[in-house]
Amino acid sequence: MGPEAPCSISPAPMPTPLLELSVKNYKSLRDVSVRLGPLNVLVGPNGSGKSNLLDVIEFLGDSAREDLGPALERHLGYHRLYFRGETSGPIRIHVKAMVTSYAHEGAPDEYKLSIKGSTLRARIKQTHPSQWTAGAPKLLLQRQEEFAFKRVKGRGRRITISGGKSELVDLRGDKEERRKRGISLRSDSLGLSTLPKLSPEEGGEGVRKMAELFSTFRVFDVDARAARQPSASPIERVLQSDASNLAAFLRYLSENEETFEQLQEDARAMVPGLQRIHLRPIGGATEAIAIELEEAGLKGRTSLAEASFGTIRALALLAMLYDPNPPQLTCVEEIDHGFHPYVLDRLVDRLRWASQRTQFLIATHSPTLVNRLHADELIVCERNLETGESLIPAADPEDVRAMEERAQGRMGLGELWFTGSLGGVPR
Repeated sequence: MGPEAPCSISPAPMPTPLLELSVKNYKSLRDVSVRLGPLNVLVGPNGSGKSNLLDVIEFLGDSAREDLGPALERHLGYHRLYFRGETSGPIRIHVKAMVTSYAHEGAPDEYKLSIKGSTLRARIKQTHPSQWTAGAPKLLLQRQEEFAFKRVKGRGRRITISGGKSELVDLRGDKEERRKRGISLRSDSLGLSTLPKLSPEEGGEGVRKMAELFSTFRVFDVDARAARQPSASPIERVLQSDASNLAAFLRYLSENEETFEQLQEDARAMVPGLQRIHLRPIGGATEAIAIELEEAGLKGRTSLAEASFGTIRALALLAMLYDPNPPQLTCVEEIDHGFHPYVLDRLVDRLRWASQRTQFLIATHSPTLVNRLHADELIVCERNLETGESLIPAADPEDVRAMEERAQGRMGLGELWFTGSLGGVPR
């Protein structure tokens, strides 16, 4: 049995916001569709598409915050994102989620994005003469979007965007009420970042909530070098995605003594010899904060700059797990990196506890961690070496559940995966 779950942070469990993610022609994701729960753990060999699935999440967040053009540039451009194997059609991303008041699993909110790029010089010259030059052809982007929201019983709303025009459709039973809007949008701009400005009657509230879901996605990737350093600010209430403000965020968590003591108890279990975490103010022109560790058998304190990689990563992940106001979705690659297998029971327990406040999509290569999962928390990934496409999930969730039940008491999910019974291993 794992350690008792913390209780000082105990808001009502939130509904799982992201229900399903379907992707076509994005990097190795030629055609995948993944159902998601509160805790989702990706397993599979290197190159199987785990990182690409997380990259889709990051791309949606960048698109909501910065718009389509900057998001594409940040992700190295359309042609670097487009699947390079045999395929046709645009990049497509389809999200089913619960962001509005009346949405439920049977009638979720939906967002669809289609992006197609063209560099045909003649076509650009004919249809978009302002974008044509005599030199190298510019990329012409064509994008389409669709939002669908459940409103009240028996009613819904759909907003479609094609080119520079949008159309609002109110669904009332079998009847549709259409209202065209002449909103001018550039080809590299999204309604996701523009339409939240509309009034609630015009659909702006639903679009705003969908954009907020994407823009709060956090891909947590600890930068140990940055996390070692003192924080320039004495206290911060938002943990950066690279944990570069770890000291200031721990100072914020320490305001709740019970919460901070529970975090330290977990840290003691994960870092041998650790007795206490100290947060030392540093004077100067602006007050800063540094982390120091009190360790068994050693005089004085150890600065975080002297601590091991595993210690820094443990503190950063615990800070993320104890965040009282996390984003709606948190992604982490190699969640077990730097941890001894002995502490993975506690890590999985804390992940389940924290998944009441933030949905997790994480990746691991550890059979020991997978042994501690339930079948509905596991997503097996593979790569088809003939076509180059990722297969996600590579094992049907019902088959995984059935194999788990048959092997109960003899083998865990991690052992089933390691032997190749579930797929998701190098071939």
